[in-house]
Amino acid sequence: MQVNHLLSAILRSPWAIQSEAVLGYLPQIAAMLNGERLAVIPEPAAPVEESVVFAAARGGRSKAKKYDDATEGAVAVHSLKGVMMKQDQIGLCTDVPGTASLLRAMQAADSHDNVIGHLLDIDSGGGAVDGTAEFAAGLAALTKPVVAYSDGMIGSAAVWAAVSCREIILNNETCRIGSIGVMASIQDIKPALEKLGVKFHDMVADGSEDKNSDFFSALAGDYKPYKANVLNPLRAHFHEHVKSALGERLNPKTSEKALKGGMFFASEAKDMGLITAVGPFDFAVQRVFALAEGTDDAPDQGDNTQANHSNSNTMFGKNKFPAVAALAGLAAAALTPALVSAANDELEAQGITGAALISATDFNALDTAATAHKANTEALKAAGVDSIEALVKQRDEAVAKADEYGDQPGALPTGSTKEKSDIEEDGNDPQSLVDALHAKMLG
Repeated sequence: MQVNHLLSAILRSPWAIQSEAVLGYLPQIAAMLNGERLAVIPEPAAPVEESVVFAAARGGRSKAKKYDDATEGAVAVHSLKGVMMKQDQIGLCTDVPGTASLLRAMQAADSHDNVIGHLLDIDSGGGAVDGTAEFAAGLAALTKPVVAYSDGMIGSAAVWAAVSCREIILNNETCRIGSIGVMASIQDIKPALEKLGVKFHDMVADGSEDKNSDFFSALAGDYKPYKANVLNPLRAHFHEHVKSALGERLNPKTSEKALKGGMFFASEAKDMGLITAVGPFDFAVQRVFALAEGTDDAPDQGDNTQANHSNSNTMFGKNKFPAVAALAGLAAAALTPALVSAANDELEAQGITGAALISATDFNALDTAATAHKANTEALKAAGVDSIEALVKQRDEAVAKADEYGDQPGALPTGSTKEKSDIEEDGNDPQSLVDALHAKMLG
């Protein structure tokens, strides 16, 4: 039964979770302690691709029956919401897939030719340790790039998963990431049940003296064995995974603070190296495209990144111009012809036909051509013509006249007296006369 399984995990298992994320479960636990009957819901069937979410270069989210029906070159969008658990959560707070089901869905998407990468949309304070390491390892093993994105919270076990992605992007300054650590909250319900007449008899076989000893010590108020043998080793594994996954991105000056379990808003998290950028959903989608195309190793994000995105969304309308807004903040190398073409198609679709966007590469090429054209125009003006056509005409006329004189006999009669400045003719050399006339005409 789903509910009993989940409550057992809540009451007995170690967790990597932000404290406020636990609060949603307390009413259900209180109801159980008061003897109220909880709804029993059968295990769901294995999830199938009945409806998949994807994003295209134009931005926004779309749905299809399967990825084969999605736009070619789609980004598969996967949701990691609420409290993380290995098994699917049905009937307790919200119905969400467990990390095992989510990983299977991502692996299935990874095999589709239409999918070029993944966006993991996270809003979770973490969850059970069980299954989290396996999920993180599965993310790292996907063949296509994965970008983690959140417009809310990435806490504890969700960080464990997110750092296995190529990049982590928070939507805005109010979003948080952190709570890197492990905790256990053990509820001793024996006193409540003993009031109902329930008696407990715990027996341990000979030679099994350490069986559940840490747990029993914790119930008796001695937390040291459980921390030393369970929580601390899990915490060490968690820290090692985060440090290994983030590598040089993790700021060594603040790494100790980042790993102590605090939560951090976007700007501080970026300085610490816990995230790679701040930007909206469409920006995160474009980062997947850039990584898939190998056009950019890291987002070119400055201190004014979020302001730039905000301005672009206000100016163009976030819903009407997602492809245009998505270009904000991208490095020059990330502005592929496909992205620019999608933005221009979007402008044209909205009736804006008097303007268009071009990439910096195309602009530089046009600027070079314009400079060359200006130099040619000035050269023509110096030659006394205003166009290349006029210069060609002048040349052709000169060649024609030269040919005309070249066809004349070797000696030309004349009634005038030759001046010293005139051409000196050698009657015995007609070609010399032609050459001299030609030179005089062209000189």
